[in-house]
Amino acid sequence: MYRTFTFPDYLLKHFALKIFINREVKNIDVQTSLFQLLNEFNIYAEKGIAVAVNNEVIPRTDWQEFFVKENDRVTVITATQGG
Repeated sequence: MYRTFTFPDYLLKHFALKIFINREVKNIDVQTSLFQLLNEFNIYAEKGIAVAVNNEVIPRTDWQEFFVKENDRVTVITATQGG
């Protein structure tokens, strides 16, 4: 269902992916799962968030298996309380 990639080790040292997190450009390592990405940017620790990649909501149970790719647009939505 989700994209999985395996790159040779010699390529991993030389490439980074450009992605967007809430419209902000970020460079990340190749073969980064959504779970790793959120941890790297201290987002995963927050409760009450939803994450979409290219306008597709990714269930929390799939974050470890979903790998981001070049130019993916990651949107993090935080639930808020209010009246």
